[in-house]
Amino acid sequence: MRTPSTVVLAISRQMGSGGSYIGHAVANRLGLKYIDREILSEAARLLGAEDQSLEGLEEHVANAWVRFTRHLSFGPPDALFTPPRIRETVFEEELFRIERQIIREFAARENCVIIGRAGSFVLREHPGVIRVFVHAPEAFRIGHLMKTLGSEDRSAMRDLVRRSDRERARFIQAVCSCDWTSACHYDLTVNPGKIGLDAAADLVATVVEHQLRDRQA
Repeated sequence: MRTPSTVVLAISRQMGSGGSYIGHAVANRLGLKYIDREILSEAARLLGAEDQSLEGLEEHVANAWVRFTRHLSFGPPDALFTPPRIRETVFEEELFRIERQIIREFAARENCVIIGRAGSFVLREHPGVIRVFVHAPEAFRIGHLMKTLGSEDRSAMRDLVRRSDRERARFIQAVCSCDWTSACHYDLTVNPGKIGLDAAADLVATVVEHQLRDRQA
Protein backbone atom coordinates (compact mmCIF):
# COMPACT_ATOMS: atom_id res chain seq x y z
CA MET A 1 0.00 0.00 0.00
CA ARG A 2 1.24 3.48 -0.84
CA THR A 3 2.35 5.51 2.18
CA PRO A 4 -0.11 8.41 2.75
CA SER A 5 1.40 11.81 1.93
CA THR A 6 -1.33 13.79 3.66
CA VAL A 7 -1.02 16.02 6.71
CA VAL A 8 -3.54 15.28 9.45
CA LEU A 9 -4.15 17.26 12.62
CA ALA A 10 -5.58 14.80 15.16
CA ILE A 11 -6.98 16.63 18.18
CA SER A 12 -7.74 14.91 21.46
CA ARG A 13 -9.40 17.20 23.95
CA GLN A 14 -11.00 17.43 27.33
CA MET A 15 -14.65 18.39 27.13
CA GLY A 16 -15.05 22.15 27.32
CA SER A 17 -11.37 22.87 26.65
CA GLY A 18 -12.03 24.41 23.23
CA GLY A 19 -10.56 21.64 21.10
CA SER A 20 -13.34 21.86 18.53
CA TYR A 21 -12.96 25.65 18.32
CA ILE A 22 -9.22 25.25 17.72
CA GLY A 23 -9.80 22.54 15.12
CA HIS A 24 -12.29 24.70 13.22
CA ALA A 25 -9.96 27.71 13.36
CA VAL A 26 -6.99 25.77 12.01
CA ALA A 27 -9.05 24.07 9.29
CA ASN A 28 -10.49 27.40 8.11
CA ARG A 29 -7.14 29.17 8.15
CA LEU A 30 -5.23 26.47 6.28
CA GLY A 31 -7.98 25.17 4.01
CA LEU A 32 -8.17 21.72 5.59
CA LYS A 33 -11.23 19.49 5.74
CA TYR A 34 -12.74 19.46 9.25
CA ILE A 35 -13.92 16.00 10.25
CA ASP A 36 -15.95 15.30 13.35
CA ARG A 37 -19.51 14.02 13.08
CA GLU A 38 -18.83 12.66 9.59
CA ILE A 39 -17.06 9.73 11.27
CA LEU A 40 -20.04 9.00 13.50
CA SER A 41 -22.54 9.37 10.64
CA GLU A 42 -20.58 7.02 8.39
CA ALA A 43 -20.19 4.49 11.20
CA ALA A 44 -23.94 4.66 11.87
CA ARG A 45 -24.65 4.06 8.18
CA LEU A 46 -22.35 1.05 8.02
CA LEU A 47 -23.70 -0.39 11.27
CA GLY A 48 -27.35 0.26 10.47
CA ALA A 49 -27.87 2.44 13.55
CA GLU A 50 -28.86 6.02 14.35
CA ASP A 51 -26.19 8.62 15.14
CA GLN A 52 -27.71 9.29 18.55
CA SER A 53 -27.46 5.65 19.57
CA LEU A 54 -23.69 5.67 19.02
CA GLU A 55 -22.66 8.94 20.69
CA GLY A 56 -22.54 7.65 24.25
CA LEU A 57 -21.18 4.29 23.15
CA GLU A 58 -18.05 5.84 21.65
CA GLU A 59 -16.63 6.73 25.03
CA HIS A 60 -18.45 4.36 27.38
CA VAL A 61 -16.65 1.07 28.05
CA ALA A 62 -18.85 -1.37 29.91
CA ASN A 63 -18.03 -5.00 30.73
CA ALA A 64 -16.85 -7.38 28.05
CA TRP A 65 -20.13 -9.25 27.77
CA VAL A 66 -23.01 -6.91 27.10
CA ARG A 67 -22.13 -3.45 25.75
CA PHE A 68 -25.16 -1.58 24.64
CA THR A 69 -26.52 1.90 24.05
CA ARG A 70 -30.28 1.68 24.62
CA HIS A 71 -30.25 4.38 27.33
CA LEU A 72 -27.06 6.27 26.55
CA SER A 73 -26.77 9.74 25.10
CA PHE A 74 -23.67 11.94 25.17
CA GLY A 75 -25.30 15.20 24.26
CA PRO A 76 -26.09 18.15 26.54
CA PRO A 77 -27.82 17.31 29.86
CA ASP A 78 -31.26 18.20 28.51
CA ALA A 79 -30.81 16.42 25.17
CA LEU A 80 -33.53 13.92 24.35
CA PHE A 81 -32.48 10.39 23.51
CA THR A 82 -33.86 9.02 20.26
CA PRO A 83 -33.98 5.22 20.26
CA PRO A 84 -32.37 3.55 17.25
CA ARG A 85 -34.89 2.50 14.61
CA ILE A 86 -32.82 -0.19 12.93
CA ARG A 87 -30.57 -1.84 15.48
CA GLU A 88 -31.30 -1.91 19.19
CA THR A 89 -27.72 -2.58 20.22
CA VAL A 90 -24.27 -1.95 18.78
CA PHE A 91 -21.19 -3.48 20.32
CA GLU A 92 -18.36 -1.08 21.21
CA GLU A 93 -15.61 -3.19 19.70
CA GLU A 94 -17.49 -3.29 16.41
CA LEU A 95 -18.03 0.46 16.52
CA PHE A 96 -14.36 1.20 17.23
CA ARG A 97 -13.26 -1.16 14.45
CA ILE A 98 -15.49 0.66 11.97
CA GLU A 99 -14.50 4.14 13.15
CA ARG A 100 -10.81 3.22 13.02
CA GLN A 101 -11.23 2.18 9.40
CA ILE A 102 -13.13 5.40 8.55
CA ILE A 103 -10.52 7.60 10.25
CA ARG A 104 -7.69 5.96 8.32
CA GLU A 105 -9.57 6.33 5.04
CA PHE A 106 -10.17 10.04 5.65
CA ALA A 107 -6.53 10.54 6.62
CA ALA A 108 -5.26 8.76 3.52
CA ARG A 109 -7.37 10.85 1.13
CA GLU A 110 -6.73 14.47 2.04
CA ASN A 111 -5.20 16.96 4.42
CA CYS A 112 -7.64 17.28 7.29
CA VAL A 113 -8.42 17.96 10.93
CA ILE A 114 -9.87 15.03 12.88
CA ILE A 115 -11.51 15.69 16.23
CA GLY A 116 -11.56 13.07 18.97
CA ARG A 117 -12.62 9.46 18.46
CA ALA A 118 -9.13 8.24 19.43
CA GLY A 119 -7.74 9.68 16.19
CA SER A 120 -4.43 10.55 17.83
CA PHE A 121 -3.95 6.89 18.70
CA VAL A 122 -5.42 5.36 15.55
CA LEU A 123 -3.14 7.51 13.36
CA ARG A 124 0.04 7.32 15.42
CA GLU A 125 1.82 5.49 12.57
CA HIS A 126 0.64 7.97 9.92
CA PRO A 127 3.79 9.83 8.72
CA GLY A 128 2.03 13.18 8.39
CA VAL A 129 0.03 13.18 11.61
CA ILE A 130 0.28 15.95 14.20
CA ARG A 131 -1.22 14.78 17.48
CA VAL A 132 -2.44 17.57 19.74
CA PHE A 133 -3.97 17.37 23.20
CA VAL A 134 -6.12 20.32 24.30
CA HIS A 135 -6.68 20.61 28.03
CA ALA A 136 -7.70 23.31 30.50
CA PRO A 137 -8.58 23.81 34.17
CA GLU A 138 -12.03 22.64 35.18
CA ALA A 139 -13.30 26.16 35.87
CA PHE A 140 -12.38 27.26 32.35
CA ARG A 141 -14.06 24.23 30.84
CA ILE A 142 -17.25 24.71 32.84
CA GLY A 143 -17.43 28.36 31.81
CA HIS A 144 -16.80 27.51 28.17
CA LEU A 145 -19.56 24.88 28.18
CA MET A 146 -22.01 27.23 29.87
CA LYS A 147 -21.36 29.75 27.10
CA THR A 148 -21.44 27.36 24.15
CA LEU A 149 -24.45 25.37 25.37
CA GLY A 150 -26.33 28.40 26.65
CA SER A 151 -26.68 26.89 30.11
CA GLU A 152 -26.70 28.69 33.45
CA ASP A 153 -26.50 25.46 35.44
CA ARG A 154 -22.87 25.38 36.60
CA SER A 155 -23.41 22.21 38.61
CA ALA A 156 -24.76 20.32 35.59
CA MET A 157 -21.83 21.48 33.46
CA ARG A 158 -19.37 20.39 36.15
CA ASP A 159 -20.99 16.95 36.27
CA LEU A 160 -20.85 16.72 32.48
CA VAL A 161 -17.14 17.61 32.41
CA ARG A 162 -16.26 15.08 35.09
CA ARG A 163 -18.34 12.32 33.52
CA SER A 164 -16.70 12.99 30.17
CA ASP A 165 -13.22 12.73 31.70
CA ARG A 166 -14.07 9.39 33.27
CA GLU A 167 -15.62 7.96 30.12
CA ARG A 168 -12.82 9.10 27.81
CA ALA A 169 -10.17 7.75 30.17
CA ARG A 170 -11.90 4.34 30.27
CA PHE A 171 -12.41 4.30 26.51
CA ILE A 172 -8.78 5.03 25.59
CA GLN A 173 -7.51 2.65 28.25
CA ALA A 174 -9.74 -0.10 26.87
CA VAL A 175 -8.94 0.31 23.19
CA CYS A 176 -5.34 1.63 23.35
CA SER A 177 -4.12 0.52 26.78
CA CYS A 178 -2.74 3.92 27.71
CA ASP A 179 -3.44 7.09 29.68
CA TRP A 180 -5.03 9.56 27.27
CA THR A 181 -3.85 12.59 29.27
CA SER A 182 -0.16 11.65 29.14
CA ALA A 183 1.85 14.21 27.15
CA CYS A 184 4.14 11.52 25.74
CA HIS A 185 1.32 10.41 23.40
CA TYR A 186 1.17 13.79 21.65
CA ASP A 187 3.36 16.07 19.58
CA LEU A 188 1.93 19.17 21.24
CA THR A 189 -0.26 19.96 24.24
CA VAL A 190 -1.98 23.32 24.67
CA ASN A 191 -3.91 24.91 27.51
CA PRO A 192 -6.35 27.60 26.29
CA GLY A 193 -7.11 28.36 29.91
CA LYS A 194 -3.62 29.83 30.15
CA ILE A 195 -3.13 31.49 26.75
CA GLY A 196 -6.66 31.85 25.36
CA LEU A 197 -8.44 30.05 22.55
CA ASP A 198 -7.19 32.25 19.72
CA ALA A 199 -3.55 32.07 20.83
CA ALA A 200 -3.88 28.29 21.16
CA ALA A 201 -5.31 28.11 17.63
CA ASP A 202 -2.43 30.28 16.35
CA LEU A 203 0.10 27.97 17.97
CA VAL A 204 -1.42 24.81 16.52
CA ALA A 205 -1.85 26.41 13.09
CA THR A 206 1.84 27.35 13.03
CA VAL A 207 2.86 23.75 13.70
CA VAL A 208 0.49 22.37 11.05
CA GLU A 209 1.56 24.97 8.51
CA HIS A 210 5.19 24.01 9.03
CA GLN A 211 4.32 20.35 8.48
CA LEU A 212 2.40 21.20 5.30
CA ARG A 213 5.41 23.05 3.90
CA ASP A 214 7.72 20.15 4.73
CA ARG A 215 5.43 17.60 3.07
CA GLN A 216 5.04 19.76 -0.04
CA ALA A 217 8.79 20.16 -0.29
